[in-house]
Amino acid sequence: MDYSVAINFAKASVTGQVVGGWASVVKVNGEVVEDYQGDIIPIDELRKAAHQFVCDARVAKAMHAGNPVGEVVESVIVDDDFAEALGITDGKRGWWIVMKINDPAVQEGIRKGIYRAFSIGGKGRRKAVGD
Repeated sequence: MDYSVAINFAKASVTGQVVGGWASVVKVNGEVVEDYQGDIIPIDELRKAAHQFVCDARVAKAMHAGNPVGEVVESVIVDDDFAEALGITDGKRGWWIVMKINDPAVQEGIRKGIYRAFSIGGKGRRKAVGD
């Protein structure tokens, strides 16, 4: 199964060189979030995928294609324990990233609002909840 999830940037520098935000949100105020295909990602599975991405790839591509245009420079899984330890009261749980964008054309696209979100894509195995 191929999947893609897009979430708007929370913050972008005025130059478009640094963008940050949620790469994936799996819970809001304790409620599980379903993606556009009706699938859910448990936080432990998201953690595994995030760790693999940061270790093996950590690059951004414009619309999932072509050469790398940037790279992850910050990454954190915000689970209940992490939020409690830092006193975070926002109810979102998931994967927060910051990317440094190196491609001038993509930086301009960010400034102009053409690129407004992170989109994680990948492959997975769909299984029934509880399996």
